[in-house]
Amino acid sequence: MTQDGERAALEGDREDRIRGLPRNVTDLILELLPAQDAARTSILSRNWRYIWATLPNLVLDYDFCRKLIEESESMFKLAVDEILLLHMGNIVKFILDTRGAHFSSCADIDKWVLYVTRNGVKKLTLRISNLNTYTLPPSIFKCSTLTDLELTNCVFKPPSSFLGFPNLISLDLQRTTFVPTTSFCVIKAPLLEDLSLNMCHGSQYLNIISPGLKSLYVRDSYYHLVLNCFMNCKDLRVFKLDFYKVADEKSTLEKLLISLPALEVLHLDSYFLELLSADVVPNGLPFTLNFLRHLSLCVAFDHLGQTSYALQLIKNSPNLRKLVIWVDATDDDAKAVLKYLDSPSCLERPLNKLEHVSINIYESAKAELCFVKQLLSRTPSLLRMRISQKTDIDVDIALELMRFPRASPRAELSYFPYQD
Repeated sequence: MTQDGERAALEGDREDRIRGLPRNVTDLILELLPAQDAARTSILSRNWRYIWATLPNLVLDYDFCRKLIEESESMFKLAVDEILLLHMGNIVKFILDTRGAHFSSCADIDKWVLYVTRNGVKKLTLRISNLNTYTLPPSIFKCSTLTDLELTNCVFKPPSSFLGFPNLISLDLQRTTFVPTTSFCVIKAPLLEDLSLNMCHGSQYLNIISPGLKSLYVRDSYYHLVLNCFMNCKDLRVFKLDFYKVADEKSTLEKLLISLPALEVLHLDSYFLELLSADVVPNGLPFTLNFLRHLSLCVAFDHLGQTSYALQLIKNSPNLRKLVIWVDATDDDAKAVLKYLDSPSCLERPLNKLEHVSINIYESAKAELCFVKQLLSRTPSLLRMRISQKTDIDVDIALELMRFPRASPRAELSYFPYQD
């Protein structure tokens, strides 16, 4: 066989192998490629010629957008126009990430969003640059097919005719600004399960009606989120509040915790412990977290109220399996806290279900070590306790930790420098 004949045979064999791949495999391959590389696969085989144009998931990620925008804004917009113009069939997922880019106009983004919402989009992600102010177009609020919505640096201003998202399951809002048409931004989402609010503005205007909510995470809210709208979320299993101040009083937050019978994971920042304790040592709590499995707390151990409330939460979680403590800077001369931690009433009952403990201490202050000692002596099922320290580790502290008595003969104790 001649050299040209051998080459033709090899190319034919390669094309046969490519042509024979199942459609779900080719879809997966193309979805893992950048958009421009996926388009180039049309030359591999006649069967592949139009596959990239029928992909249900269009991912225009940060790298794709950045490279084109660095060439020119017009080139980027033309490329996205062509991708959507040549696309055939429904679009299930659409991701657009233009962070770091400044546009002279956001009209093209409105046009792209209109296109995907008219083509049955279910999972929509818009990560817009903070160099632009992007107000969501009306087409998003009319899109009833949405199941997953992620927004970054957007203005959420629903029209007065907005009826909600009937099929929405996940809502992730980052640096989003809420602007009410009337007195509140009301979002009716009867199927919503996961809600995340990260560094959002105007959350005091937000009213989410989602009785089936299972996970709620709020971080760095610049204004006051009203927690009352979550009182009816009886299925809430994960509840995290971080670096955030609320307008509500202690009673509102306690009522919310009382109203969450299915709660399994709870994270509270030190601000909330301060709010809940009102700087008073509680004799007990008005609620028991019977289903709580994972508790994460940020505690300042030189604040008696925070320390005592943290211990009350631990004691009132009879089925707790995992405990994570983040320690704020602690005054080494916290006499009131040391006296409380040494008292018999501090942890009068064993924590029978607790198996894993992680404590991120600041600088091994006396109160922090006393707290560790109490836990080791009251956890008969403990398997592992990991202690990390933000400052350099101290050999004397390590020896002291090793000498603490342990209720569990199987407990492993590790002490090491903190790592991000």
